[in-house]
Amino acid sequence: MTAPATEALPLDLEVMRACAERVLAADAEALSLGESETLTLQLRGHLMLVITEIETEEPAPSEGDAPGICAFFCIGEGRLRLRAEAGPTPSARIAHAQVLARSVIALCDHYENGDHQCPSGPERAAYLRMLLHCPECPACRTVNDDGEAIGTCETADRLYAEYRQARRGHVPVPASETVTGGRRPDRDGM
Repeated sequence: MTAPATEALPLDLEVMRACAERVLAADAEALSLGESETLTLQLRGHLMLVITEIETEEPAPSEGDAPGICAFFCIGEGRLRLRAEAGPTPSARIAHAQVLARSVIALCDHYENGDHQCPSGPERAAYLRMLLHCPECPACRTVNDDGEAIGTCETADRLYAEYRQARRGHVPVPASETVTGGRRPDRDGM
């Protein structure tokens, strides 16, 4: 006898966002150890659910599909954050919960709005350069038998550093102005 098929319940994006916003609030450092652990576990669960839902509903992105590539990258970033562990100090635990929260919010946006595109301005430009490189790069796509990324790519490392700088409000140096080997004079002390 087989069990009757059941439809999956829709994601409760409002609850997911509320949990994420609680961790990102200005007073998050005041959370007790128990509260931060509970919120972290909730965020991990939310992240697993929204990743699974997006992967189920969205086909693999095609070339030039910026929203699809953006969602694909956010899923990868979310998976990386799920594998990371919090540090031993309360501030490290809050920081870990906050990166989970940012992934939850970004993926909720992708789930809710199929044509959502992440950052704008210099941050978006740096983000898209990274998104367009990584899916096409054999080194970036190298994984072990468990599906974990093991490839090393100097270009991806450089593009990620540029993206992080742009997120901090620093305009990244265009790729044409970088030196060989992926090293940048403004970051590597050369």
